[in-house]
Amino acid sequence: MGSVYIQTHEVGAKEILLDLLEMIKAVQHPTRGLFLRYYFLKLCKDRLPDKDSEYYGEGGDVDDCINVITRNLSEMNKLWIRMSGKSKDKPRREKERIDLKLTIGENVSRLSSLEGVNSDTY
Repeated sequence: MGSVYIQTHEVGAKEILLDLLEMIKAVQHPTRGLFLRYYFLKLCKDRLPDKDSEYYGEGGDVDDCINVITRNLSEMNKLWIRMSGKSKDKPRREKERIDLKLTIGENVSRLSSLEGVNSDTY
């Protein structure tokens, strides 16, 4: 619903994206949380207030995009680390962690695809 609400331009994209990030924190299960955050990135990739986006300006700017993505990356990293905790089936858990690292890497991919990031921002 947040993605659709961003399209209405009633409220800035930055505010909605930050609210969505706060709501996603309610999911504490590491695997489910990682997939939900990955889904969030996929769904909102065209809704970020990037330089050439229709949401740029009143909806936010490139710094807000970077803030949203890095906050998401930070939370995903915490969940991923929690998966390495004590477990009865350690080899299976480690295999799951290795498979899920691609979901975390999507944050880096999204950061690299932002149009408004120049050498000064980098």
